[in-house]
Parts: sequence; structure tokens; C-alpha cells
Amino acid sequence: MSFTDQKPRIATKEDCKAQWSGGENGKYFRCALCGHKFVIGDYWRFVYTNDIPAAAGNPLVCEKCDGTKEEIVTKMRELKSEYNQQKFWRFKRS
Repeated sequence: MSFTDQKPRIATKEDCKAQWSGGENGKYFRCALCGHKFVIGDYWRFVYTNDIPAAAGNPLVCEKCDGTKEEIVTKMRELKSEYNQQKFWRFKRS
């Protein structure tokens, strides 16, 4: 079974050392909503959202942030909106 079945999983040593989002050695094995870095034994879930327009990718979520697909997409949109506000000017390139 693949993690793309969207079922909750428990992080293994292999998960924590895998390449996620282009980051070697588990660098980006994190919750897309709160940023929690998963460690062995943590609950995590992959959520397929590419079927929702402007959903901003297929996130991994922790147990605290998990919910329905629509709730997760709403939270991701809120984070993107917050990022696009002036308070994050420092991280943007002109």
C-alpha cells in the first residue's frame, strides 16, 4: 500500500529519512499546515488535493491539523493568503 491512499500512517525510520519535496534525509517531512517535523511514531497523512482548483499541492498533515479535504484546503489557502501579505515582504523577491 502506498501513502497516496490518503489513510493515516505512523512515521517510520524510513519515512523520516526519505526524500520529501526534494529535501534529502527527511528535511521536508513536515506538516504543511503547522510545520511540525515528523519523527518516528508520529501520525501523518497525505491528502490528495489536486482535484480542487487552486488547492496549492498535496499536503502532508499531522494529527492535530488533520480534517476533511475541504478543511485542509481552506487552511492552506489561509496560509497562502497570510504569506502573500506585506508582513512577509522580507522573503519575497521583487
